Amino acid sequence: MSTLQRRRTLHQLSISFQTTEGRSCQGFHSLIIIPCSFSLPSNSTVSSPLPILIHPHPIHRPFHHRWSDGIPPAMGGHLMVSGDLAPLSQSKGPGINIHPQYFSYPSDDSLNVDVTIYENDSDAAAGLSNLIADASKAAISQHASFTIALSGGSLLRTLQSALLDRKDIDYSKWTVVFADERHVSHSSPDSTYGVAHESLLRKLPIPASHILAIGQGNMSVEQAATHYAGQMLELSHDVLPRTSEGLPIIDLVLLGVGPDGHVASLFPNRPETAVAASSSPWVLPVKASPKPPAERITLSMPVLNAAKHVSVVALGQGKAEVVQRALEVQTLPGALPVQMVRPEKLTWVLDKPAAENLIVNEWTETKKFPRST
Repeated sequence: MSTLQRRRTLHQLSISFQTTEGRSCQGFHSLIIIPCSFSLPSNSTVSSPLPILIHPHPIHRPFHHRWSDGIPPAMGGHLMVSGDLAPLSQSKGPGINIHPQYFSYPSDDSLNVDVTIYENDSDAAAGLSNLIADASKAAISQHASFTIALSGGSLLRTLQSALLDRKDIDYSKWTVVFADERHVSHSSPDSTYGVAHESLLRKLPIPASHILAIGQGNMSVEQAATHYAGQMLELSHDVLPRTSEGLPIIDLVLLGVGPDGHVASLFPNRPETAVAASSSPWVLPVKASPKPPAERITLSMPVLNAAKHVSVVALGQGKAEVVQRALEVQTLPGALPVQMVRPEKLTWVLDKPAAENLIVNEWTETKKFPRST
């Protein structure tokens, strides 16, 4: 690199060297590049490396001794030889005022996942119907009630064909909540509740009082989220049990997955998606959604993960790319929210077009898929 003036840079490295006292040192130490200035004729370049000084102190030692009054409140902002302004730094020292990332990897790899691939969407709908019926029967036998969370979009069309002909489900014991909802009136074509009511719920013998819809009236999206959480909190513990952390245990959550990997209204790299269980409201407001409508409410990720069973339904060739990424590619935390869904039991319901990019026969090869068991 050629330049007339170089500013100090701090690196970390593992190195062995002899100190001036003749002692051998090894480990992580600081490498300080000494500022150097050269007086050169115009159009001349410098190609030799900078002189360096190996400083035998651990890297965590702040270098306040370079400034008699401590680290300056601001550095940079000067005109560099290139003609650009140097970036302005207001660092108070190494590791100070560093903001942690929103997301982190799971603390353990234990996850009960089933992936079922059906021949076509009709077979997948029939399989989903059996999954719902089995979950309903098990929950009713355990606590005389069945709570199900629905998502909108194409999943509602699948549910319509899956449930309308079932005669073996006790719908009188059902309580229906929504995994997410748009902050619109029930009459809007964007309303998940409105579409679900017209296409499915009004055709099933579910008591109207057992269906929790987003509040109407002149509410802000924050108020709508609080109101919806309040409706859930009013459900008895027999209907909606709680975890030791006070989170609701929904018997079955049905989720679709968007092409960007979002579930419910939890979108990639958004603060709502990163809300931790210890501080999580049950329902979150979403503003400036990357997918219209802009304002929504959504169950939080900790609530999804507190569910007894979550099923992700992805059908059709249009889901093939995100299905392959979700099941075969370890992304950075938060980049693909569906990978953060980690309940007690997780089931993927796919048809062959949605699964066409998967290499299932290689999942047992631990070199290619080290997280497989």
